[in-house]
Amino acid sequence: MRAEKVPLRLAREIVRGLAGMPRGTNLPSEAEMIEKYRASRGSVREALRILEVQGLITIRPGPGGGPMLVGPRSIFLARTETLFFHLLQARYAHLLRGQAALEPLMARLAANNPDRARVGDLEQFATSGPADSAADTYRDRAASFHATLIAAAGNPVLGLVCQSIRDIALARIDRPVFNDLAERRSTVAAHVAIAQAVLTGDADLAERLMTIHMDAYCARVTEDRADLVEEIVGWH
Repeated sequence: MRAEKVPLRLAREIVRGLAGMPRGTNLPSEAEMIEKYRASRGSVREALRILEVQGLITIRPGPGGGPMLVGPRSIFLARTETLFFHLLQARYAHLLRGQAALEPLMARLAANNPDRARVGDLEQFATSGPADSAADTYRDRAASFHATLIAAAGNPVLGLVCQSIRDIALARIDRPVFNDLAERRSTVAAHVAIAQAVLTGDADLAERLMTIHMDAYCARVTEDRADLVEEIVGWH
């Protein structure tokens, strides 16, 4: 077996040291890494480039700059997934079905999550929201509801995968699907009911309501964007 290249091994060591640190954490300076890992400047720089390409860090130029932790974020996983999905000739219909399969599970997990402080983040969606607000405001709140519920499930693996699939779909569905005010109100009502079920710990109801909600969403997207759902996922 060939020995692992030094920059890749060094990148792994840097990642181990970052585990559990919050986004925005500044990494040691290049000089400190050279000394800490007893590596050449070229190896350190290549290791940092590996992590930057993966979306885990950003390297800020100039005085006071340097590497900073910005990941893990679902959007960076989504970028890699779009490449794989494209090569597999997966269609946007497959993404919708993936959402419809995963999000009811996330609702169940959230309702059963013993970390009720995390679940409590859904309180903001447990009462009626602004269905008649501007399109961008409505869309952002709807997206925030799903992101908050996914996080409330408390499973970082499923959460990252589920949110990355949503990121891909939302990036391509470039206009609000629910333009009709009655449909918006129905969607907000569904979010309220799901949030309340999760907050009260009713896993069966939360899963059932999310299944109904996602089935309705997928059906509406399929009707509104028939051209899109049969399109092969593009690499972004």
